[in-house]
Amino acid sequence: MEGDIDKLLKLQEIDSQIDNLKKLIETIPEEINNLEKEKEELIFKFDKLRNDIRHLEALKKEKELDIQTYEDKILKIQSSLEKVKTNEEYKALLREKAHAEETIMELEDEILNLMEEIEKLKEEEKKLKDKVGEKRKDIEKAIELKKAELEKTKEKLDQLLKEREEYIKTVKPSLFSKYEMVRRKRGGKAVAIVDSNTCTGCFMIIPPKVYSELVKSKKLFTCPHCSRFLIYQGD
Repeated sequence: MEGDIDKLLKLQEIDSQIDNLKKLIETIPEEINNLEKEKEELIFKFDKLRNDIRHLEALKKEKELDIQTYEDKILKIQSSLEKVKTNEEYKALLREKAHAEETIMELEDEILNLMEEIEKLKEEEKKLKDKVGEKRKDIEKAIELKKAELEKTKEKLDQLLKEREEYIKTVKPSLFSKYEMVRRKRGGKAVAIVDSNTCTGCFMIIPPKVYSELVKSKKLFTCPHCSRFLIYQGD
């Protein structure tokens, strides 16, 4: 019966590796997806900064054109002032001129504020450009490594599945059938090592009589609590 014990331990070791590889295959694509999102967010942040600069520069240009329009208006008012015939018309033109000049001053203040903001964003763009380039390369390298790891893991899983298919041929059909049933019910673990008098599968105390027989005998015993195969390895 010692052969059966060894086979069950070996089979569980193979199954444990298979389960771990399957979990890895499930998690790696998510990790790749997270890296892709990180890269997209990095690029989006940089593109947004550039768009903000372009928007402010366009706004600055628009206000400069507005100033030109008001300056042209003032020239026309100046020309009209020389031709007015009444005092009321003269005063009205002066008010219009003063309003235009005041508007120009306001626009010039706004342009100065825009220039400061543009300069600030351009400094940020300069710093971010180098950072984005380096970070993007790091992320892309990490993605390639994860993809390579995924392919390697799939290959390893295929090899282990083939190894398992060959190995179960050496296990008695009735024993393998019971092993599979317990494994399904107990989260993939059908064999438990006994530590002192405790089943390491469910952490329940093994009855003294069962434990005594387990220590002395080479027979296969199952845990009365969780039905896992019990393996006593001694000191």
